[in-house]
Amino acid sequence: MAETDTPENATVTGPYITGNKYIWIIGAIILLVVGWFGIQAIFGASENFKLSLVDAPKEVAAGAVATFTWRIDGSAATIHHTSVHIGTTSQLGEFGREIKPEDTKYTELVRDFASGDYNIPLQFVGNISMANPGKYFFRVHANIKDKNYWTDEYSFDVIVPDNKVTLMDAPKEVTANQVFTLTWRIDGPPATIHHTSIHYGTDSNPGTLGKEVKPEDTKYTDLVKDFAKGDYNIPLQFVGNTKIATAGTHYFRAHAIINDQNYWTDEMILEVKAAPDTKAKSKTVTPSPELSPEVSPSPSE
Repeated sequence: MAETDTPENATVTGPYITGNKYIWIIGAIILLVVGWFGIQAIFGASENFKLSLVDAPKEVAAGAVATFTWRIDGSAATIHHTSVHIGTTSQLGEFGREIKPEDTKYTELVRDFASGDYNIPLQFVGNISMANPGKYFFRVHANIKDKNYWTDEYSFDVIVPDNKVTLMDAPKEVTANQVFTLTWRIDGPPATIHHTSIHYGTDSNPGTLGKEVKPEDTKYTDLVKDFAKGDYNIPLQFVGNTKIATAGTHYFRAHAIINDQNYWTDEMILEVKAAPDTKAKSKTVTPSPELSPEVSPSPSE
């Protein structure tokens, strides 16, 4: 069979044209996708904000101030809200940019920077007081360009601290029958007490004295009387004075009755020295002999 030549001006149709058309369309789509992600990468990198917790308490007393420190890093911007959001219910997992504080179970927040104009990058320090004891969960949050940025979830405990009696200052050695001073302090939740003192004696009461141990259950026979009866609002520091007549080794503890319970410090030792003998020794005084002036006779004229 003879070959048929294709004229130069003949129109080519069929699969060749169709294939090229699809290649061009696919290529255009790929270029658009690559271009889009390239633009996103360029502009996204310039707005790569980072929110981080710098410092937070692990434990805080009920009613005391809890301090939180956090940072926002990234490109320069002005924000109008950042805070620590706190609640009693844990919410694990990662929070997306669409999750607002009101979408969470966090019911409290640090209000220092909750509303205002703040130029980031910046470090923030905020405070809050938690009245109720328990375990609390929290995250740091910032609204940046209408997007929500969150840290991971952390926790801290709010506790009711126990009262504590502390001996602040006491001598280790004194002289019998001379007045000396003792200083002690009571810390903890506010309360009104009616007795606190230093109890002492010549017999030791070693070990830890529990809250059920009253002064009359011990071997201490004497006490500093300054604050043994009265109305005293704690926390408070006390300064009492006393003197001990008997020389020797004495043992003592600071003590307070708070809400019908006995609080004691550890036992301390006090050495009491005998007072020096102040009686003057009598001395025999020998009178000096009286000397009569010797008169020389006048020379005769």
